[in-house]
Amino acid sequence: MRLHPIIILILAGSALVACDQATVPTIAGLGGGTGPIGGGGGTGGSNGSTTSITVLPNQTQLIVGGSVQLTTNAPLALQSQIQWTSLQPTVVAVSPSGLATAVAPGTAVVVARFAFDTTQTGSATITVVGTPVTTTPTTGNTGGTTGTGGAP
Repeated sequence: MRLHPIIILILAGSALVACDQATVPTIAGLGGGTGPIGGGGGTGGSNGSTTSITVLPNQTQLIVGGSVQLTTNAPLALQSQIQWTSLQPTVVAVSPSGLATAVAPGTAVVVARFAFDTTQTGSATITVVGTPVTTTPTTGNTGGTTGTGGAP
């Protein structure tokens, strides 16, 4: 059986369209999206919605020894997938739950990202000032008068 040259040309053209370099190949479950869940095409998760991480408060000031609980806009189901990192750990330390503690004066950026999608990040800038005020208890008499008055 011999195919007509026109049919061969049509088949070759459709094969070229199927291999267009402008399209991004999609592997089931991995998708071409850039959202936190991947897939679905576009720039979002599996349903195509855009999800970016917002850290709150996104800017704050602390004194050395002070703390602030950072939070994100991530859905409750994904909160356990947030990873926290301080880019200046000698200035601000951050716990796995997002508790930022001021260590030394300076400015630090704390970054939150999904464990499964490192392209989605959010950050907060924390300025640390001064040293903590410490009070030391005083002992003994701190002044005043002693009782010398009264009847003889």
